[in-house]
Amino acid sequence: MAFAVAEAILKKLAPLAAEQAGLLWSLKSDFLKLESTVSSIKAVLLDAEEQSGLNHQIRLWLDNLKQVLYDADDLLDDFSTEALLKQRRNDGNRCLNEVCLFFTRSNQLVSGLMMAHRLKAIRTKLDEINKNRREFNLETRLQDPAAAAAIRRERQTDSFVPHGFVGREEDKKKIIGMLLSSTNDEQKIEVIPILGMGGLGKTALAQCIYNDESVSTCFQLKIWICVSDNFDQALLVRKMLESITKRKVEDLDLDILKGELKKEMGNKMFLLVLDDVWNHGDYKGKWDSLMSFWLQVGASGSKIIVTTRLTEVANYFATKGIKPHKLKGLSEPESWFLFEQIAFKGEVEGGERFVDIGKEVMRKCVGVPLAIRVIASALSSKSNIVDWEAIKDKQAMFDGDDEKKILGTLKLSYDNLPSELKSCFVYCSLFPKDSKIDVKLLVQIWMGQGFINSSQSSSASFEVGVEYFKSLLSRFFFQEPESDAWGNVKWCKMHDLIHDVALEIASDEIMALKASDSMEGRVNFDRFRHISFDFEKKSRETWKASQALANATKLRTFLPINTHYSGIVGIKEQHCEMIFSNNTRLRVLSLDGAKLESVPRSIQKLTHLRYLNLSDNRMKVLPDEITVLVNLKVLILDYCQNLEQLPRDIVKLTDLEFLSFNRCSSLKGLPLGIGRLTRLRELSLFIVPPASYYSHGAVAARISELEHLDNLSGKLRIINLELVKDEAEAKAASLFRKQHLQALTLEWSLRRRVFARRDVGVLKALKPHKNLKELELDGYGGHSLPSWFSTSLQNLVDLKLYNLGRLKYIEDEAGQFLPRLKSLRIRNCPRLVSWRSTTEIEMPQFPSLSDLRIEKCPKLVRLPHISADIETVYLNYVDRKLLDQFVASLPPPSSPSRIISLIIEGIRGLRILPQGLLPRLVSLEFLCIMHCPNLMNLSPPATSQQHLTSLQFSALPNLDHFHIWDLPGIKRLPEWLQHSSNLQELRIESCGGLKCLPKWLPKLTALDALDVYGCHFLSARLKSRTAEDWPKVAHIRNIRCDGTKVQENGNYLRVEEPTDENQLQEQEACGEEEEQQQQEQELFSEEEEDDHDHDNEGEEEEDDDHEGEEEEEEEGLPLSIPTPRMWSNCIARLTCNLFQRCFLG
Repeated sequence: MAFAVAEAILKKLAPLAAEQAGLLWSLKSDFLKLESTVSSIKAVLLDAEEQSGLNHQIRLWLDNLKQVLYDADDLLDDFSTEALLKQRRNDGNRCLNEVCLFFTRSNQLVSGLMMAHRLKAIRTKLDEINKNRREFNLETRLQDPAAAAAIRRERQTDSFVPHGFVGREEDKKKIIGMLLSSTNDEQKIEVIPILGMGGLGKTALAQCIYNDESVSTCFQLKIWICVSDNFDQALLVRKMLESITKRKVEDLDLDILKGELKKEMGNKMFLLVLDDVWNHGDYKGKWDSLMSFWLQVGASGSKIIVTTRLTEVANYFATKGIKPHKLKGLSEPESWFLFEQIAFKGEVEGGERFVDIGKEVMRKCVGVPLAIRVIASALSSKSNIVDWEAIKDKQAMFDGDDEKKILGTLKLSYDNLPSELKSCFVYCSLFPKDSKIDVKLLVQIWMGQGFINSSQSSSASFEVGVEYFKSLLSRFFFQEPESDAWGNVKWCKMHDLIHDVALEIASDEIMALKASDSMEGRVNFDRFRHISFDFEKKSRETWKASQALANATKLRTFLPINTHYSGIVGIKEQHCEMIFSNNTRLRVLSLDGAKLESVPRSIQKLTHLRYLNLSDNRMKVLPDEITVLVNLKVLILDYCQNLEQLPRDIVKLTDLEFLSFNRCSSLKGLPLGIGRLTRLRELSLFIVPPASYYSHGAVAARISELEHLDNLSGKLRIINLELVKDEAEAKAASLFRKQHLQALTLEWSLRRRVFARRDVGVLKALKPHKNLKELELDGYGGHSLPSWFSTSLQNLVDLKLYNLGRLKYIEDEAGQFLPRLKSLRIRNCPRLVSWRSTTEIEMPQFPSLSDLRIEKCPKLVRLPHISADIETVYLNYVDRKLLDQFVASLPPPSSPSRIISLIIEGIRGLRILPQGLLPRLVSLEFLCIMHCPNLMNLSPPATSQQHLTSLQFSALPNLDHFHIWDLPGIKRLPEWLQHSSNLQELRIESCGGLKCLPKWLPKLTALDALDVYGCHFLSARLKSRTAEDWPKVAHIRNIRCDGTKVQENGNYLRVEEPTDENQLQEQEACGEEEEQQQQEQELFSEEEEDDHDHDNEGEEEEDDDHEGEEEEEEEGLPLSIPTPRMWSNCIARLTCNLFQRCFLG
């Protein structure tokens, strides 16, 4: 990292020499001499860094050099910061400022003298180090200009990354055979270890097996856990719970976690993968305890795959009679195939000499795919045969066993990285092994350390940092990237061996602490520059690090990781005082989750700070002293729910690029002048304040201050838009110029009186750029949407329309279709009738739509054409006509749709499922129908008995979850359900008309869970083994009635209750009474529906009559106040529900 620090120094020296930092005497000659010395040293640093691993003397020389270079960098930063502060002071009352500052630490005469002495001392040390370098005969080597050009080329075209799984088909076939074979009679659960050295592809092989279709269909549960070097029982059980439930789990006691996991696993047959297991601590005792637990909660036939580098672990974990599967290196043909795909982009060019060298280099990788990929990627950027030969010659120097050769090859690939990427890579050793790395955080802290060189690029530093990341990813220094819906890489991982290389290079500059680490015996903390904390659980040990840090005075990074579980347990204001006082050189500081009641004013000492994260703390205000941090680029205040205001002078932090305060619910406005922060690329929230609102003694910023923030990207949420004065003020925000913005949320408060005319003008003026990917409108009070909605959103992927109380049509005229729209959600738009205002114009098309959710839109009857590839549909309280239109838009049964989830809720007038619905849903996995009081039959209408018979054998073969709720008219389960052989869960709630279960229910052999609630007659037939319907459900492993477990994991739990003959007679009588009440209910529902249709007609006429009045009056009725006719309908519905509950149970 010395080369990067030297480059940073030279970059800072040039302007300082010209400006002399505003000191009272000239230091120009000192700056020039320092520049000459650093340039001389920099010329040999690339060679010195490469040789440091082999020459101990060079390593010591390099370590001493780095310490002095860091001191020099800090000093130059002090000069630059003082110049910035001086410029700010000159912007105010100059005479008053100079009088006040004469008696402070900022006195230029005093501070300038101190810095001058420091400069001369550093020069003396560097001169001595520069003389000593001549003893090593270091080669002068400057950064290859082609390296930087290579990064720029990668910004335009991604490197070829082969996606094939090379050379492991036989291994895969063998292990899958072991998984699918019957379990040993002596073992209920079998453990299959995969053994091999790092980089051979154990994890990749396990992933390939884990995702194989034949394996997925064999096991009821699949769980993947990355273990790494922390074999902690509670942590493993918690990770298993998170894998099954897909949610974060609190750090609880082990017994509680086991109890929760037992419920979730339900004695099912599972496949568990424990990836990357080591032998730290009492792993044998912990393993035996876990195996005992798994034998209790898992079904016979369950399997466990363990990947490990250690023979000892593999042999101990393996089931008796099963040998660990030892993974070997790729064969030479397989290795060459992989090598040439990367090094030559699939085409061998450059002559036989390149091929010969390539094969020699490839053989040194001993068949390890990771080493082949990394070294081939390094060679792919070299076009000169001399460079290829140099890499081959250096690789030949690595002796020892195969693992040492592999580590040497990976280190050689690092040596050939461009200098800009080296520091970025080594810095990643702050993150724990096998952890998921937040790419956005990673790039931001790279920015904080000054690793990103954007001076030679027109792009902002964050964009350049993203390109750095992509370049390292293309070189296989990162793996397993995960992207969001817009294609941005959100997460990634680093292979263990790659992480080992980074740790070795980092030496004693970087320390990654874990909760299990003991602080005792740690010495010379003063040499560490970067520290991270990975505290997975709450304990008293968590903040023992604070005592150790008393000796650390040169930290540049203080970064807690995994604060979701515990925050920074035990940190207090006094600890912050210690950190701030002892570590004034900090560039990156995170106190995320510290729960601080206040931030100490001594934070002003951290003038070098570039990244500051104060999320999830309890302070109400930030100290004004934070505005002295003139170098700050990233300020994150998310989840500070007590935060009421930001400092007025925060607008003077002109270097800010990220300002985030999500979920800061007490914040009422932003400081006046926020628009001067023109470098901002992310402003998470803009709050439009009332005209009378004052923030910290100054009027809060109006929406017009967004005008010059054209670099904004990511997500922007603007709230309280009802407080915008007029269309002109909204237009001044110039959202149409913000081309980098990806997501935009526009919110009007629902607690307001309607300003229909103003809303229309404001939304019209807030036209976004055509590059927008996601748009959400919430609380808009206009009757229509502006024309830009139809013409300027061609790149939209996600559209949300919520609480648009007066909207009737989304488009008044023909617009262009939305070709990239994947998700459409419309909620609580009570007057919305159709997408377009006329039927004469063809409806638009959504060819890419995969997620459709329509909720509480009772008048909506027409939608655009739906994609045949749609996967998720939710129709909630909509008109029956909309359901019919949706069915009509589905492809015919001959080419069924790909819908996997369908929820139908609250559709009035629905008596029978639309004809043709179920035959088109052969891919359906989840079906839920609820709150449809008039629904009488769950089978679709059949035109003939022949059609019904054919339907029975084809309906919903993939269905695994069926849920019906509040369907009083249903008297029996549909016949087609007996052919859903994959059904695993059946839930029946509040279906009073359903008196018994069908005789064919035992055919559903995969059915694992039955939950019956609020069904009086049906529950009585299931609550004990003597109940009438028990033989039909005895095969179901988990049965619950009215919230009480009857059977769990195949074990009967209820105490036998004697059957009372009088009780049975009473049930029969109740049954007859229920039938009578059901008939009355049907009649009542018919009359109510007729009344409802008549009311709707009247409402539409009334709406048309008064529409003009609403436009003329700025203040109308609140959206939440119901009309008299709405009250009448509501009372009728409540009467109907009360009738059902009283008489139908």
